[in-house]
Amino acid sequence: MKTAEIKDLVERRPFRPFAVRLTNGAQYSFKDARDVGAPKDYRLLIYFGRSEAVRIDTDSIVEIFER
Repeated sequence: MKTAEIKDLVERRPFRPFAVRLTNGAQYSFKDARDVGAPKDYRLLIYFGRSEAVRIDTDSIVEIFER
């Protein structure tokens, strides 16, 4: 997955929800701009859930679902 694609998803305004599926089958839904964090190079995403935070290597993303 290209980091430029991820950057475009995270930074678009207004924010539109999206989800990612990883190589291990896990799926994370980013429903709000506050659900996602990333360093400037976008090689890593951080999913902020209700009671968890998950670091996601963008190389492990195999599919993006735009909602």
